[in-house]
Amino acid sequence: MKRPASGFTLLEMLFALVLLAVLMALLGTALLGANRAALKGEHYGQRLEAVRASQNFLHHALEGALPVELPAEGEQPRVFDGQRQRLVFAAGLNSALGGGLQVHTLELVGLGGHQSLQVRFEQLLRGVARPWGQPQVLLEDVRDLRLSYRGRDDRGQPTAWLPRWPWPARLPQAVRIELDSAGPVPWVAQVVALRLDLSETQGAP
Repeated sequence: MKRPASGFTLLEMLFALVLLAVLMALLGTALLGANRAALKGEHYGQRLEAVRASQNFLHHALEGALPVELPAEGEQPRVFDGQRQRLVFAAGLNSALGGGLQVHTLELVGLGGHQSLQVRFEQLLRGVARPWGQPQVLLEDVRDLRLSYRGRDDRGQPTAWLPRWPWPARLPQAVRIELDSAGPVPWVAQVVALRLDLSETQGAP
């Protein structure tokens, strides 16, 4: 006697196709999740690098601030202009970035949630500042910037943290930089001590 031909029934074929579709859907979801996680990790790494680079630049620049008279914006001489969201000081620029004595202007640029932390340079020659290079964006997506300053008052007594440095004719002892950003990496409050501290020997303006 002949055996009946073996094979898959229509129901078995439909079940196999449904199972294959489910497996493909699960695989697609897993690949999409892995891709999103990779992109998120890459974005986090880029932001972390940007925050570290910004803090390193500000640390070295402020640490080397010099009591060099800045171009006048009035009758009062100044070597350091410290406001809540703007900071102007003179320091040597790293030779890799061009070198020379430069006036550094740190400030927020932009509107609303699209602000960025930016530094502008002016080359200081014989008391005259000339724009130098292009403004450099240190960090994007910044919501708020809070600068504060600490040093000694007219009587030589140490001050608390001040939102504005009231003695522009001398350097403070330290600058604190606090920043709120929209990125995934928080900005830890940064305190930079100026290496050249003349707050005890310079008189008030």
